[in-house]
Amino acid sequence: MAMKVGCAAWTWTEPAHNPPYEGAIRSIGELGFDGIELILRDFEDIEGYWIPEKRKEIKRMLDHYGLEVSQFAMFQNVMDGLASLDTDRIGRSVDAFKAGCEISADLGCSIVNFVSPWPDVITAPNSYLPEYYYINVPGVDPRIRALQTFQTKLKYKFPKPFDWDRYWESHVDAVRQVARTAKAYGFRLAIENHANTMTPHTDSVIRLCEETGEDNIGANLDTVWAYLQREYLPWSIHKYGRRLYHVHMRDGDGLAAYNLPVGYGNTDWEAVIKALKDIGYDGYLSLEWAHDSEKTRHCTEALQYLRTLIDA
Repeated sequence: MAMKVGCAAWTWTEPAHNPPYEGAIRSIGELGFDGIELILRDFEDIEGYWIPEKRKEIKRMLDHYGLEVSQFAMFQNVMDGLASLDTDRIGRSVDAFKAGCEISADLGCSIVNFVSPWPDVITAPNSYLPEYYYINVPGVDPRIRALQTFQTKLKYKFPKPFDWDRYWESHVDAVRQVARTAKAYGFRLAIENHANTMTPHTDSVIRLCEETGEDNIGANLDTVWAYLQREYLPWSIHKYGRRLYHVHMRDGDGLAAYNLPVGYGNTDWEAVIKALKDIGYDGYLSLEWAHDSEKTRHCTEALQYLRTLIDA
């Protein structure tokens, strides 16, 4: 089977990640993508948006456009408890994860995902800890650019004391819980690497997978976050091997820009696709970036480019 090309719904929504997603489904479907990613952004969206009637409506739209849900993501807002030591917060995130699995089941999706969280006791100038870099997107809305914070030196603040071992052990236990929940639904769980989180890079994601001891846990490789940390993407792909469930496609400069459309940075996409073919990957390549005022052009270019590489 050949790889497929999809697109994250939040590439098309403003503010990013927020419902409703019907407009994004129409745009992605009309451009001819194979699949789409959908998301649970906030706890309130479980009852405020993703109600059973909405799931049925969304499923009808997906079927109309011939779109698969390549994976259903759960945002930091609902999964941050997995990096906490507070049992109530952990439990709230575990419960939200189960709700996300129920939504995924109604949408016909078999992979659930979350971005690696971080302990909220660690702070940075931006509220979103990994996003401590400048954004440089062709066509980006200047109002968004004006909100970005960039400093030449990273300056995170840690509490005193900060017991990393306790946070790691708690995180492994929490992720084991949600992996077992996913397994009960017949799902695979894809952990996504972001800088400055519990599992920022390839080796730490693999370590987490191994320490949970569950056989349905693997990776969603976010190419640019790995690249930003100076990882060589084909090597990451070979390291993941059978544990690679899903791939996020966006571009960067490998230094600070991390939110570019595919083809607008210096990522070696030919080498990336070759490595994916070498390991026999037949899942989704999903476009994902935000705040792009020229979404249609950039997504169309990327879709055509990636399909050319896949068919080569």
